[in-house]
Amino acid sequence: MLKYKFGLGKKVAVIVLGALLIFSVCFALLAHITGYRMLEKQAQAKAGGIAEFGKGILEHLMVEGKRDKLKVVLKSAIVSPQINDVMILDRNGIIAVRSTNKDIGKKFKLYNLPDVSAISKESFFPAVENKNHYQYVVNPVFNKTKCYSCHGSSDKILGYYVVKASMDDLLKVAQEHRSLNIILTLIIVIGVGVTILLALYYIVIKPVNRLKLHMNKIGNEVNVSKTYDDTQFSLLRESKRNDEISDLEKAFNKLTNRLNESKTKLNEMQQNQLEQADRMFTVGEMAASLAHEIKNPISGVIGALQIFDSETQSGDAKKEIIEEMMSLLQRVNNAVNDLLSYARPKPPVFETIDVKSLINKTLSLITPLQLEKNINYNVVLSDESLVICADRNQLQQVLFNLMLNALQAMSSEGTLNIIVKKRESIPESFRGKENSVEIEVIDNGQGIKPETLPFLFKPFFTTKHKGTGLGLAISKRIIEQHNGSIEITSELGKGTKAKISLPLEQNGK
Repeated sequence: MLKYKFGLGKKVAVIVLGALLIFSVCFALLAHITGYRMLEKQAQAKAGGIAEFGKGILEHLMVEGKRDKLKVVLKSAIVSPQINDVMILDRNGIIAVRSTNKDIGKKFKLYNLPDVSAISKESFFPAVENKNHYQYVVNPVFNKTKCYSCHGSSDKILGYYVVKASMDDLLKVAQEHRSLNIILTLIIVIGVGVTILLALYYIVIKPVNRLKLHMNKIGNEVNVSKTYDDTQFSLLRESKRNDEISDLEKAFNKLTNRLNESKTKLNEMQQNQLEQADRMFTVGEMAASLAHEIKNPISGVIGALQIFDSETQSGDAKKEIIEEMMSLLQRVNNAVNDLLSYARPKPPVFETIDVKSLINKTLSLITPLQLEKNINYNVVLSDESLVICADRNQLQQVLFNLMLNALQAMSSEGTLNIIVKKRESIPESFRGKENSVEIEVIDNGQGIKPETLPFLFKPFFTTKHKGTGLGLAISKRIIEQHNGSIEITSELGKGTKAKISLPLEQNGK
C-alpha cells in the first residue's frame, strides 16, 4: 500500500493550525493596540479635563488679580496620583509658574516637543524620563476680551497651561490586558482548532481513509481473482449521512457493481470462447485426420491416372476425360495440403537463401499461367547479392501464393512487379535486428473492395469459387514465424500491393 510522507490529515492539520496561529497573532496584536489606545484616550481625556479645569481657574485668578494664589492652585492640581507636574508658560514658552519651582524662567523644552509657540490647540506629547512614561498635555491660554485691559488685543495666545500625567499605571493595565488577551486567544484557538480538526477528521478524513482501504481491498481481490472465478468484489458499507462523501460512497459502490457485472459477462464470454475453441480444436483434429486419410488414396489415384494418361493415345476421347479427372483430383489434393498446412504447421528451418534466386524459381512455377494470360513481370532488386535467413520452402510457398493471386486478379497483358529493397530502419517488432528486407508483389488488376480487406487473412475466407480461403492465412502464419509482417493494400480498379517485411537474420544467424 502506498504510504504518503505528507498525507491528507497532516496537510489539513498544518493548514488549520497555521491559519489559527496567524489569526491568533493578529487578533492578540489588534486587541492589545486597540485596548492600549482606548486606555490612552481615557488617560488623555482625564488629563485634558484637569488641564482645562486648571486653565479655567488660571483665567479666573488672572482676571480677579489674584496672581499670588497660582502657586497654591498648581500644587493642589497634583494631588491626583496620575498628575506629576503642572506649569504655566508664557507665549514664548518660558516657565512662569510651576508646581515644583523647578526651572522657573527657563524655556520649556522636550526632545519630542516642538516649540510651544507653534501650538494653537490642545495637544498631547508622550515622553520617557528615567524609564518612566509620561504624557504632556499642552493647552493654549487664549486672549479674551476681559484680558484686553492688561494684555492688549494684539496677541491671540497669552501663554500655555501644561499638565504632566504619568502613564505607568496605564501601561501596567495594558500589559495585563495583553496577557489576558493572549490567554483568551490561546484558549479560543485551541478550542476552535481541536473542534475543526475533529470535525474534519470525522467528516472528511476518516471516510476518505475508509474508502481508500476498501479500494485497496478490491485491488487485492482483483489480484487474487482467477479466470472463471464467480466471486464478486465486495461493496463498501454506505454511511447514513447525506452529503458529498455519501454520494462518493454510492458512486464507488455503483462502479463496483458495474465491475462485478463486467466480470460476470467476461467470465461467460471466456467460458463460451473456451468451449468454442475446444470444439474448433476437436474439429480441426478430425479434419486433419480425415485430410491425412484422404491424401494418400488421392495421391494413388492421381498416380494411376497418370499411367493411364501416358498409355492413352492423344486422339482418344478418354484422354480428355482422364486429364479432367487428374485436374479435379489435383484441386482436391491442393485443398487437402492447405488444410494440413494450416492444421499442423511446421516450424521453420532457417538457412541462408539468395533472394534473387528464390524469386526467379518461384516465377518459374507460375510461368504456365503467365504465358496463358500473356502477362509480363518486372523484378527490381536494390541489391543483386542480397541474402536472407529463412525457411526456403515456406518462404517460396508465401511468394507463390501472392504471385498466383496477383496473376489471377489481372486480365491479359497485365504487368506483375516484384520489388525487393533493403531497409536500414527497422520496425519495432523486429526485436532489435540490424537490417530488414521488404518484398513487394504489385499487380495492376481489378483490385479489392475496401470492405473485403479486413477479412483477407481470416481462415476459409475467399472471393474465389475455386479457393479454400487458407492461402493468405497460412502465408501470414509463416511470415509471423519468421518474426516479420505482411500487409495488403489495394485500390479498386487500379491494383493491389502485398508487402512482406522480414529481418535479414534469425536468432543471431
